[in-house]
Amino acid sequence: MNPLQPFYNMKIGIVDLSASNAEVVPLTEEQLGRYLGGAALNAAVHAQHQADSLIFGTGPLTGSFAPASPLMIATFTSSIFKRVCHVPLMLRTGPDMKFSGVDFLVVKGTAPEPSVVHVDHGKIRILPAPPILNMPVPEAIRELKKTSPPFQSLIITGPAADRGSSSASVSIGTNGSLDKAGLATLMAAKSLKGIMLGGTDGLPFNKDNPAQGKELEKIISTDKNFKRRGFYAVLKNLEGGKDAVKSLKAERKKDMACYHCPSPCMTHVIFSWHDPGNSEMKNSEEGLLLLDHTGYAALAKKAGKNTLPLLRACLHCGLDPTAVAEMLPQGETLPDYLNAIDKIVSDNATRTQDVSQRQGIFGGGVPPIGTDDLFEKRVALAMVLGVCPIFLLRFPQITDAALLSFISTREEDLKALQERLSSAVASL
Repeated sequence: MNPLQPFYNMKIGIVDLSASNAEVVPLTEEQLGRYLGGAALNAAVHAQHQADSLIFGTGPLTGSFAPASPLMIATFTSSIFKRVCHVPLMLRTGPDMKFSGVDFLVVKGTAPEPSVVHVDHGKIRILPAPPILNMPVPEAIRELKKTSPPFQSLIITGPAADRGSSSASVSIGTNGSLDKAGLATLMAAKSLKGIMLGGTDGLPFNKDNPAQGKELEKIISTDKNFKRRGFYAVLKNLEGGKDAVKSLKAERKKDMACYHCPSPCMTHVIFSWHDPGNSEMKNSEEGLLLLDHTGYAALAKKAGKNTLPLLRACLHCGLDPTAVAEMLPQGETLPDYLNAIDKIVSDNATRTQDVSQRQGIFGGGVPPIGTDDLFEKRVALAMVLGVCPIFLLRFPQITDAALLSFISTREEDLKALQERLSSAVASL
């Protein structure tokens, strides 16, 4: 038996938006044998389809009992980086796609009308989107919940993408994402408003995996990064991060983690603000999940104490905070900044790109933790196996072999898996 089989449904969904048609085809052992999964298999599938195809895929460990195993990877030709790149999508997106019955999803063509794709129980439906174009992301989600089949996870675009902005970013629910490569812009060009994942099934994985997860947790439990949890801890280590933390004037409610992650890198905060565009509004309390470290650091460098209201505006519009920060002037008032964001959305202002080419391969949103060499190897490893790249960057003592042992502990299997993994990582 192929040791990878318990970790997959062995199914690929093919969505042709132009023909309003969807089918599910087998994921072959040959494909897994060559690429293992994740970004490496995504890239191979992408090469088989049209240049504008969009691939969503999972790694073998996505949704498993391996620590920090939330990853879904979106692979496409980026209009920003002018090459194929891979955007990591976290929280529960990857597990919910696997638990919806497909491991990879290929999206081709352009829908004749704004559409959403619903995946569950191994079935895929293309549905007309409700009238949510140009709606702020939270309002659009509320409308989808009223009119669409039930879903656990949602990847959605906002008003910025609806208006063709190159600064648009997809949102995982209302929380934003690490999309800085134009995933939202491509979805909008395809008239694809969102992807809804039911996530109502499961996979058997291996019976020893829960105990293996606990053992890995013990290995990292003495690491200072394990104890320094939450968004603030990661933010402090970035360029300008210490100053960004000082601008974070909010009540720190709870540090949050993705699927099966033992060391959270996100934080839910509550902050108070007054909308200058609403004279009748008193100070309002808002809650935000902080997950985009590089985006927050870039925005804080320009906006200081106004960062949280501006981040809220970016999330509501479906904008990449890093791209917005590139276009904002320094030291303006909150009304000026909010007006500038409205203008970015309505005028589709041209953005610049200030991340390294190597970071661009991985979507530009993974925080640059560690040396360049460490960054390349660890992020590529995460993108193939389906483990959070931020987690692997923070804990380099977690080895390839330790992660592969979740798939098999047989010596001959591990040797073959390591060879495939090395080849897959090198292909990115």
